[in-house]
Amino acid sequence: MHTEHAIPCRQLLSLDPGDVVAATGGRSQRTGARAREGHHDDTASVRLAFRRPPYPRGGRGCVMAEGVRRESHPRGAVDGFLSEVVASTLVDAAPDGMMVVDEGGRIRLANHQILELFGYKRVELVGQPIEMLLPDNLRGAHRAHRARFRAEPRTRTMGSGSALLGRRADGAMFPVEISLSPLRTDEGLGVIAAVRDISARVAAETEAARVRKILDDISDAILMFERDTLLFTYVNHGAVAQLGYSQTELLSMGPLDIKPLFSEGEYRELIESLSPGESRIYTTVHRRKDGTDIPVEAVVQHAPDDLGGGSGWMVSIARDLTARLEIEQRAMAVEREMTLLEDRERIARDLHDRVIQRLFAAGLGIESLRAQTSNVRISGRLGHVVEELDETIRDLRSSIFQLTLTSSTDSSRAMITRVCAEEREALGFDPILYIDGPVDSISDASADHLLAVLREALSNVAHHAQATKVHVAVFVGRDLVLLVKDDGIGLLAGARYGAGNGLANMAARAQKLEGVCHVTPGTPSGTNLEWRVPFVERTKA
Repeated sequence: MHTEHAIPCRQLLSLDPGDVVAATGGRSQRTGARAREGHHDDTASVRLAFRRPPYPRGGRGCVMAEGVRRESHPRGAVDGFLSEVVASTLVDAAPDGMMVVDEGGRIRLANHQILELFGYKRVELVGQPIEMLLPDNLRGAHRAHRARFRAEPRTRTMGSGSALLGRRADGAMFPVEISLSPLRTDEGLGVIAAVRDISARVAAETEAARVRKILDDISDAILMFERDTLLFTYVNHGAVAQLGYSQTELLSMGPLDIKPLFSEGEYRELIESLSPGESRIYTTVHRRKDGTDIPVEAVVQHAPDDLGGGSGWMVSIARDLTARLEIEQRAMAVEREMTLLEDRERIARDLHDRVIQRLFAAGLGIESLRAQTSNVRISGRLGHVVEELDETIRDLRSSIFQLTLTSSTDSSRAMITRVCAEEREALGFDPILYIDGPVDSISDASADHLLAVLREALSNVAHHAQATKVHVAVFVGRDLVLLVKDDGIGLLAGARYGAGNGLANMAARAQKLEGVCHVTPGTPSGTNLEWRVPFVERTKA
């Protein structure tokens, strides 16, 4: 329906927000509108053309101004901002707040949304400076902005300017977006301002930025892509670091560009088998920009329908397995080595505790038989057998040393064995080593002193004793005891405990640990060294 009707200006000014003026049958019909007393004598009017859209009965309608024409008033008392008043009345149902500000910066018109947005009544707002709607610290700058706008008035659409802060009547601040349009009137240049509360949008953008930062801080590669096009729509910083491409480069690529083990058909079969919300875990390789392949464990998920955006996008999370596989390989190598070392230690113990002892017993038996025979030939052959057994025992002990040398390099047992092996060349033979008790549990300080004393004792035997064999025994019980016995020429005449730097050093080390060191002649020859200190257990990590 399209009609025209002349409405007195003052009567139009008196319309409250929400009034709807409809022109029907050549007469005006107003719903919720009434003429205020004292304004009925004005005869100035505007000629408006109204259109009422064909909304269903009970639906919300709107009135659109097709044209405005001012009729002459005999007294010339028409308000200069009449057209703004008409516009304000007509757009009172607009979703955004709208107001008209005159050249002096005062609010002349404000629609219902402005009043609700800022919490003022109309009488409290109209006629006040526009700066009352801004925070105190922005008011001076805003006056300067108004001056520049008057110098160069132009339309600024919603979203083209920076977000501002509005100040409500209760002092609360909230973010707003404003569009401006210059309005030229008889009274000068005015401004039509549309104001939109963007609190919800700013909150959503802040939350989105927080979530994006969380995703970017994750070291795993997170890649989102469209199921149909197989093109990435989002990649995080973890994907950039893992693949070596920039974000811009990755956003022009897709999963098939980084998955050399998949054909397009195979990958589409994988993702198309997933229902919304369903995921699949698999291992594959990703190819970096430099051409190297890295093993990854990937999870691909079909985005749930309730997340929006339809069901056509996928999320893939890929973790670089390089470090984990290296650790697993090292762990397997250590486990194999430990198994081998345990086998070697077991063999060494069996050789020492069983085979050597049996050979030694057999040698003693042969020596006993040799003493009982008077046959020189038989006695000579038995003596040769004993020598062969002794040589076999020496070879076995040498093999035992080689086996135990490959034990854990930081254990006390291994270090004692190593010291004995290192002195073999100087001695000309392998020391006979015996260890009893939890030697690997002694403290680091005790172990350091023990090894130093053992090395010094074996060095003395090698350089002074002229021995053919030496026994080394380490016992761990209430005390830590080291015994070194050789079959050499013994202590020189006049030698006494503590004589010489070597013996003095061994005694000093014992005293430092509140222990003792004794050096005595052997029977029937040689020298016996006993180094004894309190047992101190190693502190557990």
